Amino acid sequence: MSHRRLILFLSDVEGNLTALRQTLKRVCEAVDLPTPEVKWLESPPEGLSEAGWHAAELELPPAPGRKARKSEQPFLEEQLDAMTQALAQDFRDRALGIFVDREHSYARTCVSGPGRPSKAVEGEVLDVMRQAARWLDVETGILAKLFGGGNAARNLLAAAVDFGNEPGKPMPPPEPDEDDRFVEAKLAQAKVYMEQYLTHRK
Repeated sequence: MSHRRLILFLSDVEGNLTALRQTLKRVCEAVDLPTPEVKWLESPPEGLSEAGWHAAELELPPAPGRKARKSEQPFLEEQLDAMTQALAQDFRDRALGIFVDREHSYARTCVSGPGRPSKAVEGEVLDVMRQAARWLDVETGILAKLFGGGNAARNLLAAAVDFGNEPGKPMPPPEPDEDDRFVEAKLAQAKVYMEQYLTHRK
């Protein structure tokens, strides 16, 4: 599975791939980009269709190198906001797009509705997936299966409360970080001082 994926989530479009392509073509022509190949996901994870979403994947060109990144040329994933806004307008319903680059732990998601300002979030993959899942009203694990792929998905969301957990089985506590260890050390030190103080008072 590719490290870079761009998937669009459309509400109730009844499989109209032709209309979807026309919208994408208009967005891409406006920034002088070739229109990407687009296809419905053949086997979307359970939960997406129940929540009323269809998912379409765009074929991304190979990741640009450093020299290309310095150029003025726009890239397809940078048009995510424009795509979702155009789709929401054309289909008169909500549209959400999410781009994930697992190799660089980066993701961006944007949701748009007809006549409403769009909302976007970018950053660490897990944080962005959680937000996208809230907007889609699905479990984060559903998106992890789309973007992570098998073991990678489990590794990616090992710390997520709502992924890969058997019903009724509690999640293990997260590993303490440097701040946690510092606070624990200070608390232990304070406990020692308190015990010494109480001992001297007797």
